[in-house]
Amino acid sequence: MPRAALLALLSLLVALSGCGGGAASGGDDPAGAVPANAAIYVDATVRPDGELRDDALAAAAKVLRTSDPQGRIDELVAQVFAESEQPKLDYARDVKPWLGEKVALWVATTNGSEDFRGAFVAASTDEEAAQAAIDHGVKGSEKSFAKRSYEGFDYQASDESAVGVVEDFVVAGTEPEFKRTVDAIKGDGLAEEDRFGKATDGLADDRLGTFYLDVKTLLDQAARQDPEAAQQLEQAKRLFPFDKLGPVAGEFLADGERLAVNAAADVPEGSAAGSLGAITSGGATPLLGELPGDSWAALGSPKLGQTMKLVYQQAAGALGGAAIEQQLRSELGLDLQEDVFSWIGDVAFFARGTTMDSIEGGAVIEVTDPGKAKAAFGKLIGLAQSRGGAPTRPIRIEGAETAFEAAVPGAPESVVAARSEDRVVIAYGREAAADAFSPDDRLGDSDTYSDAKSVLGGDVEPGFLMSMPAVVELASAASGGEPEFAKAKPYLEAFSVLAGGSSRDGDRARSSFAAGLK
Repeated sequence: MPRAALLALLSLLVALSGCGGGAASGGDDPAGAVPANAAIYVDATVRPDGELRDDALAAAAKVLRTSDPQGRIDELVAQVFAESEQPKLDYARDVKPWLGEKVALWVATTNGSEDFRGAFVAASTDEEAAQAAIDHGVKGSEKSFAKRSYEGFDYQASDESAVGVVEDFVVAGTEPEFKRTVDAIKGDGLAEEDRFGKATDGLADDRLGTFYLDVKTLLDQAARQDPEAAQQLEQAKRLFPFDKLGPVAGEFLADGERLAVNAAADVPEGSAAGSLGAITSGGATPLLGELPGDSWAALGSPKLGQTMKLVYQQAAGALGGAAIEQQLRSELGLDLQEDVFSWIGDVAFFARGTTMDSIEGGAVIEVTDPGKAKAAFGKLIGLAQSRGGAPTRPIRIEGAETAFEAAVPGAPESVVAARSEDRVVIAYGREAAADAFSPDDRLGDSDTYSDAKSVLGGDVEPGFLMSMPAVVELASAASGGEPEFAKAKPYLEAFSVLAGGSSRDGDRARSSFAAGLK
């Protein structure tokens, strides 16, 4: 049995148990049963009751494409148990009788080791039934387990894992982390830690899951364990100050209309970390709503020029930024500050077309300084032709003052670069370029945008969206009737739209990702 196999198996089985066939008592919070300095923590409500259970089943019915979600969940759980090799357990007999409302997983830093270190914690409603399940699993294991005791609690341990009943919890994991979990249960756990409380404050009470990542604690622990890693981390901090981030905490929500993951963290406003987050998570920009209305995918990035400049300045000292700038000037005649950062505002990307022959898309760049954009545009077109080996020719694009295109060998469309006073567009296809300047229908007026805003909820504007019916249509055309895609297609068709967005209130940054259900 591989290291912590019992932990991994129990985690999978409990996650699949979903709504667990009805409510269970034993609502002890696993966050109070893990070490206060745990840097990575995840929990799940696997046996919800009342409205939370109804919402979870409604979501499961649509995702699993069934009118009997509880029955289907039971089938999946039984299948996993039947296919598992070690340990041989039966959910109805060995797990369901004692499983409480919540389960959790916490992960320890590994000191460079690839082996898992951590522990699984499950609320238990019946100590005797839980112990019987452990005894059954240990008896059927290929590994040799020995009875041991720690702080008055008996447990079973092999050379790879440990498992036992500790007060109102079943704990399974690597042995050092099992003992640390016992210490937390007997003392103060993560739930009493101020950083955890502040990070999770404001999460929905009716969430199905919680996740928590304390970047500073994670880095500090890694530095203490490995002097060489400590030096590398100090260098990394100069490049990108991760230690300035507060803990990231988030939630998982589900009902018959959507699945959603929301996260929040304290990120200093104006920092490289905060700016980079807006790029990666999709930030709100009016450009997104102004994209062509038939776009099936779109991503926005507000103030991209400022962000690139900030990240570059943050990294310049560590990477020799001055030398890089000088080399670009001497070899290409390109000045990053003047020719790139100075005129770029918000940026939005889009894709459209649901067959391989009709796919188009591009990037729309807001111009904040028309004079600098005009000068830079000419330089960049010249570089594309002289250094990029892409012969270009001038063309006319409605809405643009100047435009060029370059043929793509073997492709039905060309790449177009066009500029007006307030926009620069780089697109695949002439029609896509023209529509990027002045579309007949705007994405912001489309059902896709409306659906994206609805599934995100609250006051979060979409910074990213993807129409799943269009994606399924495109994938169907590209698959050529492959059996594997045919199997996956009904499940993909359960989703209407994927959407993401971010918002900020002072130093508090929030991001959301949601999937609409049909």
